[in-house]
Amino acid sequence: MKHWLFTLLLSVLVSTQASALEVGEALPQDLHQELFGDADVVYVVDFFAQWCVSCRIELPEINQLFNQLKDNSQVRFVGVDVDEDVAVAEAFQRSLGLEFPIVNDTQGRVIGAFAPLGMPALYYVVNGQIKGRRLGAIPHIDDVIRSDIQQLGVSL
Repeated sequence: MKHWLFTLLLSVLVSTQASALEVGEALPQDLHQELFGDADVVYVVDFFAQWCVSCRIELPEINQLFNQLKDNSQVRFVGVDVDEDVAVAEAFQRSLGLEFPIVNDTQGRVIGAFAPLGMPALYYVVNGQIKGRRLGAIPHIDDVIRSDIQQLGVSL
């Protein structure tokens, strides 16, 4: 019994890892066109949810960085709230005063395409291709994002 359970768990983990978008991989074309269509723009894509404790810490820093860079035509911020209840999602966003564009992914379409292995999850998308990602809680995420996007060619 234990061997069967271990084998099942291992196969789930391996299949999950195989489906997560990796750096260098392309987004599905429809998703690219719908959400990340501007050419040569670095999209900072942040997945979050109300239940994610680390997200509560990182989101205000990301929001502050968005406000500092919102007039920079080389970078765009897109939040993806994966809460299943849109009222919960919107109340959470309001409670943090988030101002960057947010997709309420109640059906899991966007997160299903990216399939991150944890939360929070941050991706950099350029011309429909994953150029970088950060998974898990990161202290001073605003400084990390600033450094990452500069490495991707954004002038600050």
